[in-house]
Amino acid sequence: MYPITIAMVVGTKSLADEARPICERLGCKIVLEENEPGDWIEFLEKLEHLRPHAVIYDVSKLRNGLEEPVRKIRAMRVPPAVFAMDSVATPQRILAAIHAGASDFLFPPMDAPLQEALRKLGETVRQQVDAEGHGRVAAFVSAKGGCGATTVAAHTAMEMVPLADGKVLLADLDLESGLISVLMGVPAAYSMIDVVQNLDRLDANFWKGITAEGRPGVDVLGSAPVPNYQSAPTREQMNDVLRFLRTQYGAVVLDLGRSITPMLMSTIEHVDTLFLVTTLEVPALQRSATMVSRLLDQGFSKDHLRVILNRMPRDPDATVNELEKMVGAPVLLSVPNDYPALYECYSEGKFLPASHRLSRSYAEVAAHILGIAPRKKRFSLLA
Repeated sequence: MYPITIAMVVGTKSLADEARPICERLGCKIVLEENEPGDWIEFLEKLEHLRPHAVIYDVSKLRNGLEEPVRKIRAMRVPPAVFAMDSVATPQRILAAIHAGASDFLFPPMDAPLQEALRKLGETVRQQVDAEGHGRVAAFVSAKGGCGATTVAAHTAMEMVPLADGKVLLADLDLESGLISVLMGVPAAYSMIDVVQNLDRLDANFWKGITAEGRPGVDVLGSAPVPNYQSAPTREQMNDVLRFLRTQYGAVVLDLGRSITPMLMSTIEHVDTLFLVTTLEVPALQRSATMVSRLLDQGFSKDHLRVILNRMPRDPDATVNELEKMVGAPVLLSVPNDYPALYECYSEGKFLPASHRLSRSYAEVAAHILGIAPRKKRFSLLA
C-alpha cells in the first residue's frame, strides 16, 4: 500500500487501541495523536502544518452535532480525508457524518473496514503522486556561513546527471547571498521570487524562460535580488512550485543558504530530504544542534533529516556516533577536506572530475537522494 500519514483524534481508549495497530500494520505513519482537539484554532493550525492524508476522528462522545467537527476539518485549504469513528452505529449517525463530508464511518469490529478505507485512500494518493510526477527534491543548508552547503549541493547535482531519470534542477534559494549562478557560470536574471509571483503562468514554457543550462543535464535557477520584496514565499506557494518541478525534473536540488530562514521554513515540509551541512568547528556543531532541535520542535521529521560532516580532518577528535548524539540527527557521511582541489577547479570554472575522492562522496549523497546504489564506475564530462 502507498504510505500515507494519519492524524488520530480518538478519546475512547478501546477505539484507539483497535485502530492504531491496524494503521501501523499497513505502514501508515501517525503524525498526530490526541484525545480531543481542545482549541480548534490551534488544532487546525497543526493539521495545516502536518498535512496528514487522513484524520481518524472519534465522534462517539458527540451525541449531537457530530457534523460540525467533520465540516471544520473538511473546510481546510488542503482538506484531509475524515474517517468518523464511533463505538456504535445507527443509520442517522452514519448519514449525518457522510453528509458533513466524512469519507467513511467506522465502528467495531473495524479491522476489515478500516483496512479497506486506508487502502482506498492509499491508492488515491498514489494516483495523485503519479499525476504530479516522481522527481525527488532535496535541500541543503549550512549550519553557519562557510560550512560548504553550496559546494555540496552543486556537486551533488552534477553527480545526479547519470543517475536521475530526467534532467536535474539546481535552484538557489539563498535570496541574500546565493552563489550558485557564480559557480555554474550562468547569469542570475531571475529567482524563486519571480516564480511565486507568476504562479498563474507557471508552465513548461514559462519555466524554460527563467532558467539557464549550467552544465549538460543541469538547469539552474539563480537568486537575483528582487527590489522591494519584503518576505519569503509562503508554504502554500512553495508547495505549488515544487509540485510542478517534480513533473519537470528527475531530481531537484535546493540550496537554502545558511541557518534557519523564512525561506527554509516555507520549503522544508515539501522536500524529501533536508541535508544539514556542518564542519567540526565548535560554533558550527553548536549551531547544528540548535537548528536540529528547532526543526524537530516545528514538526519536521527526523526521518527526512541528514547531517553531512564537511571538510573532515583525517583524525577527528570525536567519533560519528558522538557527533550524532551532539547534533541530535543521523549523519549520512563525512566529506574529506580538500580545499586546494576545490579552489583550483573554481578558479578555472570547472567542477571536480568523477574520479576525485570528493566526487565519490557527492555521488553517495546523490544516490541517497534517488534511493539507488551509487555506480562503481562513472564517467564525467564536467571536469
